[in-house]
Amino acid sequence: MAHPVPPMWLEARPELGATDSAHLEHARSLVRAMTLEEKLPFLHQHSPGLERLGIGPFSTGTEALHGVAWRGPAVTYPQPVGLAATWDEDLLAAVGDQIAREVREHHAQEDPASLNVWSPVVNPLRHPLWGRTEEGLSEDPLLNARLGTAIARGLRGEGPCWTTVPTLKHFLGYSHEVDRAATSSSLPPRVLHEYELPGYEEALASGAAGAVMLSYNLVDGVPAHLSPLVNDHLRRVVADPDLLFVVSDAGAPTNLVQIQDAAADLTEAVAAMLRAGVDSFTDHGRDSGPTLRAAREALARGLVQEQHIDHAVVRQLVARARTGEFGAAADASGHTATGTSNSPTGAGFDRARAVELSQEVAARAAVLLRHQDEALPARPGSTLAVIGHLGGTVLQDWYSGELMDPVSLREALEDSHDGPVRFAAGLDIVQLSADGVPVLCGAQERLELAAASFKDDVGAVDDEHPGLGEPSHAAEGSDAGGARFEVRDHGHGVLSLRETSTGLWLAPDAHGHLRARAPRIGGWVVQETFRPLRSADGRVRLQHVGSGRWLRAERQTGRLVLGGTEAAQALELSWQVRVSGLQQAREAMDGADLAILVAGNEPHVHGRETEDRASLSLAGPDQSLVDLLAEAAPTTKTALVLFSSYPYDLGRHEEAAQAVVWSSHAGARQGPALASLLRGEREFSGRLAQAWIRERALTDILDYDVISSAATYLYGQEALYPFGHGLALEPTRWSDVALEASGQSVSVAVTLERDGAWPAHEVVQVYATVDAAAYPHDLGPLPALRLIGSRVVEVPASGGVRARLEIPWTRLRVWSEEAADFVAPTGTVTLHVARSSDDVERSAEVSVPVL
Repeated sequence: MAHPVPPMWLEARPELGATDSAHLEHARSLVRAMTLEEKLPFLHQHSPGLERLGIGPFSTGTEALHGVAWRGPAVTYPQPVGLAATWDEDLLAAVGDQIAREVREHHAQEDPASLNVWSPVVNPLRHPLWGRTEEGLSEDPLLNARLGTAIARGLRGEGPCWTTVPTLKHFLGYSHEVDRAATSSSLPPRVLHEYELPGYEEALASGAAGAVMLSYNLVDGVPAHLSPLVNDHLRRVVADPDLLFVVSDAGAPTNLVQIQDAAADLTEAVAAMLRAGVDSFTDHGRDSGPTLRAAREALARGLVQEQHIDHAVVRQLVARARTGEFGAAADASGHTATGTSNSPTGAGFDRARAVELSQEVAARAAVLLRHQDEALPARPGSTLAVIGHLGGTVLQDWYSGELMDPVSLREALEDSHDGPVRFAAGLDIVQLSADGVPVLCGAQERLELAAASFKDDVGAVDDEHPGLGEPSHAAEGSDAGGARFEVRDHGHGVLSLRETSTGLWLAPDAHGHLRARAPRIGGWVVQETFRPLRSADGRVRLQHVGSGRWLRAERQTGRLVLGGTEAAQALELSWQVRVSGLQQAREAMDGADLAILVAGNEPHVHGRETEDRASLSLAGPDQSLVDLLAEAAPTTKTALVLFSSYPYDLGRHEEAAQAVVWSSHAGARQGPALASLLRGEREFSGRLAQAWIRERALTDILDYDVISSAATYLYGQEALYPFGHGLALEPTRWSDVALEASGQSVSVAVTLERDGAWPAHEVVQVYATVDAAAYPHDLGPLPALRLIGSRVVEVPASGGVRARLEIPWTRLRVWSEEAADFVAPTGTVTLHVARSSDDVERSAEVSVPVL
């Protein structure tokens, strides 16, 4: 018998099928056959299994946010914030399917990947300063739920045997990083039910996801890992409570003791989490000892009963059974069958097909934000200038796999365009020296001053520059000019240095010596970033951001090494610019027919896990490059291409370029995808799933009450580029818009026509405005505009299609605290058929039937 379901405005309803029923019975029978000591190891993230019952070792969690991560080379798709810009559920399901197939390939390796994948992230994009914005999908609850479910559906696969078990992240009220384990998110009932929960409800109730990860923060003063909503709500959304597998975030059990003061010791923490419905504990790395000792002590003290352990183990075994691990799948009669019926349908992985899909999605996800004066596409035979560091590289983020054969925008244009393509990174190239002694890149790429040894006697150390003695003689074979370094200024007082002869970024080794050693900027604690402290005479001290230590020179060797934490102890370096990045850019732009300025962010700097960003502004160096566009000749068209993990407030640069294009960091095929759009080989089709708001409209990042604060487009937040916005080079014509109300839904139809060079993917968006008087209770502020439906429609280059949507009236429901339920409006409501939340084709009043 199906477990009761809470009221939801979403349409999905769970059903207990024969296969899951058989999995439940099999898992429960296995647990009944275990002793207590045999059950306990299943609680930890890394379980040794139980050979006696034919249960192998198991670990939770393969990172698969936008491709298989942390396991070497893998196909990487656009960041989720970019995937969402397609608005295309079928396309995102296809991405999920390909990721799951590649996970299966890794699962077959000697070090098997877990089939419990930690994806997708369904936390709404409530605040653009959130350091993990790139991991989320949308600020709108309906679009967030639909797209998250689509990715999960692809990861799950078709048929009774799941390809992987998707894990929804991170429950609940989590979209800030600073002090994330110590802060509490306040979620009033309407915000909880209308805004935060739908992303989880839709995917779980539809059977697309089988697991949930809990978040670090507290919610209304209660740690999310102890939330009563796990058992009282999430487990009621699925057909049987044991069909939902709940995992902790890394280190969260210990956080309950050390940061949140929610438990006196780990025993109390583990007991409270088990009672709250947590099934798997990710803590202490691969060492399960502390968790198992705590569970034993909790049982001995009567803090939990054995049935709590039983449920946790059953839920893990059901998740594993769903992927066919135990060699049998249940048929409709409840009997088991072996062989091909127990394998995911078509689970083979075709890498070439996946790479092709990644390029297609990267092109579909790019958004044309602004377009004037026919700046795009690039004309055949024209001279192009690609300006900016990001035009010549492809970046990855913390949850990317190792990129395979990445192709930058510069490379793609050089390969495909039939005219000259110039490139200027726009980065200064400098040489460093101390008191006239140049910095060299010596043996093993170690940075050192141009001297073989330094005096160690009295007076040898320069009091003004501690750590630097007078050189006794120049190093043999040294270049008197010293090494050259390309400066990547990230803005906000942080930079990175890349040694030009090796192309490697400077970072300290295990002993603190500075080396040209890093092929890219990244890592959990970024090692390739420095803060410069400039003196009045222009000399610079460098502080390593990751450690807080200042750069000095060793007395005997002259090697540059991280020293103390006081600036007075640092080596002062002369900073000599040998090549001006701005001058490079001017020379590249001179005489070009189209100047393409590429700017954006490094995903590991100024906003990432544990770090919220401080601003939505372009970094200062990028702003300086954008300013150069004003110098372009009247015959030079200009385009600003932004590769970023989050929206910008362009401020005074809103109109600096004739065309503005945004793409998330989009994986190895980012270059060819964007080149195809800029060259006019295809039409732009991306639409913003998160509005680009002005910085002055930002609310406090800890204010989760989006209703009272009027945050998000739903409540009229001021935007530079509105929710749903996205232009086309050749706009599609919309006509004959029709809305027809019926008993359960409203039918929407619109004719879409083109007569141009390219087909297009158009996004028909339907919004609703409902007067407060239409609801039976006083609910407080209502959305000024609310998305209730959308559809992506492919329109041929020449001709048209009739796009149709069927939208259930249930999407007009709003949570009533008085009724403790969703309530529907009566009377008339206004529906808007629109290209975006700010570009309405037709509005009409329709009557809502009594539901």
